[in-house]
Amino acid sequence: MNKGEPVVVGEQELMPVDGEKILQEKERESKWRRNLDISWKYVVTIISIIFISYHLVTSRFGMPETIKHRAIHVGFILVLVFLLFPGTKKAPRNRPSVIDVILALVSIGVTVYTLMTRDAFLLRGGVAVPLDLIVGGIVMLLVLESCRRAVGLQLFILVIVFILYAYLGKYIPGVLSHRGHTVQRIIYQMYLTSQGIFGMPIGVSSTYLIIFVVLGAMLEKSGLSKLFNDLAMVGGGRLVGGPAKVSVIASALIGMISGSAATNVATTGAFTIPLMKKVGYKAYFAGAIEAAASTGGQFMPPIMGSVAFIMAEFLGVRYGRIAAAAIIPALLYFAGVFFQIDLRARRLGLKGLSKEDMPDLKHTVLRYGHMIIPIFVLIYLLFEGRTPLYAAFYTVVITALLSWVRKETRIGPKELKDVAVNSARSSLSIGVAMANAGFVVAVLSMTGIGMILADNIILLSGGHLAIALVLVMVVSIILGMGLPTSACYVISASIAVPILTKMGVPLFQAHFFVLYYAALSTITPPVALSAYVGAGMAGASPNKVGWTAFRLAIAGFIVPFFFIYEPAMLLISDSALFIIWSALTGLGGTFLLAIAAEGYLTMRLPVYLRVYFLGAAISLIIPGLMTDLIGIGMALLGMLFIRFLKMRASTAMA
Repeated sequence: MNKGEPVVVGEQELMPVDGEKILQEKERESKWRRNLDISWKYVVTIISIIFISYHLVTSRFGMPETIKHRAIHVGFILVLVFLLFPGTKKAPRNRPSVIDVILALVSIGVTVYTLMTRDAFLLRGGVAVPLDLIVGGIVMLLVLESCRRAVGLQLFILVIVFILYAYLGKYIPGVLSHRGHTVQRIIYQMYLTSQGIFGMPIGVSSTYLIIFVVLGAMLEKSGLSKLFNDLAMVGGGRLVGGPAKVSVIASALIGMISGSAATNVATTGAFTIPLMKKVGYKAYFAGAIEAAASTGGQFMPPIMGSVAFIMAEFLGVRYGRIAAAAIIPALLYFAGVFFQIDLRARRLGLKGLSKEDMPDLKHTVLRYGHMIIPIFVLIYLLFEGRTPLYAAFYTVVITALLSWVRKETRIGPKELKDVAVNSARSSLSIGVAMANAGFVVAVLSMTGIGMILADNIILLSGGHLAIALVLVMVVSIILGMGLPTSACYVISASIAVPILTKMGVPLFQAHFFVLYYAALSTITPPVALSAYVGAGMAGASPNKVGWTAFRLAIAGFIVPFFFIYEPAMLLISDSALFIIWSALTGLGGTFLLAIAAEGYLTMRLPVYLRVYFLGAAISLIIPGLMTDLIGIGMALLGMLFIRFLKMRASTAMA
C-alpha cells in the first residue's frame, strides 16, 4: 500500500491513515532522514547493500572470529546511524551534518583498528596497551551517542546509570555497595571482552536478528502482507464487529514475519482502523484493538519479534523448542483480545462487513498464494533442528526464487536494493539497543548487583512465589517502558531470571515469564509506545487508548502466571491429554476473563457478576483438577443466573 493511496473495500474507497507519519512522530527509531540528497542516498544505499550482503554470506559460509564479526556489525550500524539519524532538532534533514560525517568516519576508524589489533591482543594474553583503552573509550561514547539518536533517552539514561554505578560503587552505602571499578577496568570490560559491547546481545543481533530482518523485508516485498490482509478479511470480516477481528487475525499473521509492535500497528492499522471506525467502534477502541493485537506479534511463532533467538542463546536450546512452547500462550493471548472485541461488538449491536466489501480472495490467492510456501519451509527447517541461520538463509533464497512465479510478487534488482536498504535501516535500532544492553549485562556481571537485587526481592516477597512473580512483573514492565522489546528482554532477563530461579522456577519458564512482560510493556501506561501509535492513527486520546489496550490484553498479563504453575502450557509434560486439557481450561479461563473485563454476556452485567466471573476465570487458570471443576461449575451457574435475570426482566416488562 503506497502512502496516501486509498484502500478499496468492495466498491468503496477508504483513505488509510498515514502510519509512517504517525510512527515518525511517536517512535524515536522512526525519526531518520527520509529525504536525503541524491548523492547521500547513493552513499547510504551502497553501505546498506554491503552491510546486508556481508551478513547473508557469513550466515551460510561462516564468520570471522567472534569479536571481529561483532565489531564489523557494530561498525556498519554506527556509520548508518550517524548518517541517517540527526543529532539535534536543528540538524539538516536532507544530508548528514559535518559532525555526523566525522562521527561516521571515526566509527570506520575504530572498527578497522579493532579488526587489525584483535589478533595481537590475543597473542599478548589479553593485556591491553594504552591505545586499546583510548579506542575503547571512543567506541563506548559512539555507542552511547547512537543510542541517544536511534533508540531514545530511556535506554541512554539507564545505561549511563549502570556505568556510573560500576565506577561509584564504593561510595554507595548499604547493600548496593561494591568495591568499585577503575575507568580503565570498565573500558577493558566493555570493549575488549565478550561481556560488554561485543557481548551476547550484539552477538544475537549480528547473527539471528539481522538475517530474520532481511527475511521479513523479503516476504513483505513479495506481497505476503497483502495475502495475509485478505485472508484476515475473509476470515473475520463478515463476523460481528468484523474489522476488529480482521485486525486481530492480520496482526497475528503479519506479526509472525514482522515482530515490531509499533510498526505492526502502523501497517495493519492503516487499513483496519478506518474500517473499525466505519462500522461503529469508537476511535479510542479502534486504536486500542490494533495496539493490543499488534503487541501479540512479538510472541507469535515462528519469529516472535526476534526475542526468541535471544532466549535460545540464553538457554542454550534449539529455537524450534522455544517456538513450539510459545504456541499455546500466544493463541490464548489473541483469543483473549478476540473474545473482548466480540463481546463489545455484540453489546453495541455492530455488524460485520457486507459481501460487497469483501476482497476477491481467489484473485489474491492466485496472485500471492505461492508466497506462503517460504513460511512453511522456514517452520519445517526450524522444527527439523536446523539452525535459525541455515533456515533463514535458505528461506530468503526460496523467497527470491518463488517471487518470479508471478509479476505481482517479482523481486528484481530494484526490489532487492530496496530490501537491503530497508533491512539495514530496520536493524539499526535493534543493533544499537543490543550493544547498549551489553553495557547493562556487563555491569551486572562486574558488580554482582543482579544477585543483590534477587536476594532483596526474595526477602521482600517473604519467600512467597506469587508475590515474587508480581514484583518481577512490575520490574520487567518498568524496565521496558519506551525500550525496544529485545533490549527490554535482555536487561529484564539478566536481572529478573536469577530471582525466579532462586525461588525454584525452572529456567525455561522463568525466561518465558520475563519475555511476556517485556513485550507487554509496549501497551502498559504511562509509556505505551504501541498505544501512542494507535492513538495517533485513530485520532484519539493516547491515555484512553493505552488503558483500553491494557484491558484488552489482560489475558497476556495473567497467562504467564499460568505457565509458571502449569508447565504443560509450554508443552512441558509427558501427557498429550494433559497438555490439551490445560490449553482448553486456559481458553475457558480466558473467555471468562473477557466477560469480566467487558461486563457483558447477552446482557450488561452488574459489578457483582463481573467480580464473580473474574473468580471463575482465576479458578480455571489456577492449575489443578479441583480448581478447574470449581471454575467450570462457577461459569455454568453464572450463565444460568444471567438467563434467570433476563427472563425476570422480560416478565417484568410484560
